[in-house]
Amino acid sequence: MAEIFYSDTTAQLLKGKVIVLTGGAQGIGAATVTLFHELGSHVFFGDWSQEHGHKLEQELQVKGSINGGSVRFHQLDVRNYQAQLALFDAAHAQHGHIDAAISCAAVGEPGGWFEPQDLNLETVRNEPTPITNAVEINLTSVIHFTRLALAFMKPPTTSSPSSPFSKSITLVSSIAGISPAPGLFSYSAAKHGIIGLTRALAPWAPVKYSVRANAICPWATDTQLLAGVKPRWTAEKMPLNTPADVARYIVQCTADDGLNGKAVLVAGGRGFDTEEGIEKSLGVWMGEENAVAFQKGQEILGLGDSWTNDESGKTQ
Repeated sequence: MAEIFYSDTTAQLLKGKVIVLTGGAQGIGAATVTLFHELGSHVFFGDWSQEHGHKLEQELQVKGSINGGSVRFHQLDVRNYQAQLALFDAAHAQHGHIDAAISCAAVGEPGGWFEPQDLNLETVRNEPTPITNAVEINLTSVIHFTRLALAFMKPPTTSSPSSPFSKSITLVSSIAGISPAPGLFSYSAAKHGIIGLTRALAPWAPVKYSVRANAICPWATDTQLLAGVKPRWTAEKMPLNTPADVARYIVQCTADDGLNGKAVLVAGGRGFDTEEGIEKSLGVWMGEENAVAFQKGQEILGLGDSWTNDESGKTQ
């Protein structure tokens, strides 16, 4: 795997840029909002928690930004498409454009739905609404967010001069999106889905919208999601990210125009591109003959223009 490094120089490109971010009131999201603000970006962030969101907004406004950054909080439920739209609308209305979009919103695995002691022929008749809600937050809302981001960052016309800044979408997945995660049924499925979404975007969005797309896959990070296992984790001296560590790689993916289609594993404060490792080892896990045929097949399939939509324009 190729290591990716955070560059203070590259990050300076974010001064004055307009950023839209969801899930920004706590943990990784809050650290990311803080770093963008310090760098001089104009950050519009949304979160379910009005308490934590307003607190962060006020703290940053009082602190100020030597680089001229600003911050605006909007309370929202990412399951509500119109609420996400309103966040993008607010940024666009104030600045006339949006430069980058980051999706950080997530919830943990709802308990009591798969465990043997909880699941039987009686309890299985109860619809698992918490699982549905978790998938809507962890994946469906991210797909909606991506669609909104593309619309708002789309160049006005094909003849318009391209922006000197490389616009981008960064989606926060997880180590559970690229590796086995026993017990995290809906969470892991959703985080794998974000990797799939990024892979679908990476060859397509730069061509269609001049927008890059990357995913961030944090391993163990010191947030509320790790609280249950943190004592043993630290006792065993296992690698542990701070939220600020992960924020730096979100910022790097946003600022670095050379990063597209990456799934950045962040472990112990260091970042590694896992997609490069997968691509280099195609012949190992797929077989050399299949790998050659696969690459040819990808060329034939192209960007999907000729085969993914039926005559009515709806995907089959």
